[in-house]
Amino acid sequence: MQDQKIATLIDQIRELDAQAAGKRMELALLLGDRDEARRQMREMNAQTEARKAARFAMCRAMGAH
Repeated sequence: MQDQKIATLIDQIRELDAQAAGKRMELALLLGDRDEARRQMREMNAQTEARKAARFAMCRAMGAH
């Protein structure tokens, strides 16, 4: 039960981090800073991939995959 709460909180934090990176990317685009926008896009994608990997690992640990 405690592990599930921890995993849920980590997932929520990564989701917020991805959203924040998306907003920073939007801002960088509006400011014309394409390099920063690309960095933020990579960060957003990294957070999304980390969420997917963590969910897959949790499923494997529970025997779903």
